[in-house]
Amino acid sequence: MSGHTAITALLVLLYFVLLTWSLRRRGPELKGPWWFFLRAFFPNWKFFHAVGHAPRLYVRGRDAQGHWAEFQQVYPRLPRRLSHVLHNPAVNLALTQQNLVDHLAGDINALPEGGDIREKVSYQLVARLAHEALAGGSWGDTPMLAQPMPLCSAWQFELRMEHPDLGQGMRTALMLRSPEMSA
Repeated sequence: MSGHTAITALLVLLYFVLLTWSLRRRGPELKGPWWFFLRAFFPNWKFFHAVGHAPRLYVRGRDAQGHWAEFQQVYPRLPRRLSHVLHNPAVNLALTQQNLVDHLAGDINALPEGGDIREKVSYQLVARLAHEALAGGSWGDTPMLAQPMPLCSAWQFELRMEHPDLGQGMRTALMLRSPEMSA
């Protein structure tokens, strides 16, 4: 076992010890601002309540001549292998990042009237994820974007709610479009 693997295993074990201790101390309801930082460990279970729209992240860049590329979806569709049953860091990272997009959609829905979503941590993290995708980021050997983007002078991201319409294609509703950001 390498040093990084041992440290990771120790941190995961420490996390679950802390979680168990906290649940015994406070009961089954988790409250407090520090739990927000552990949201990546908790999947978004809302998909069990109803089948409906799912949030998807799209990005685009503007080249040096000022032309905007088409929006491309950033969504994990990684090949499955038998070895992934035991060790699957690329897929785990991709699913954690999609979970972050789900949390941003929830934060947008919970935003009070007149609130600014750009102040939320989930917005800032999704903006970093979008920028990483445009910069050529990947999940293991799989690139985050189907078509690589040329060097961008500016970029944007969108959060769209998508619902597959059986036989009809895809129904899409724009939930958020970021302002133009310089690269």
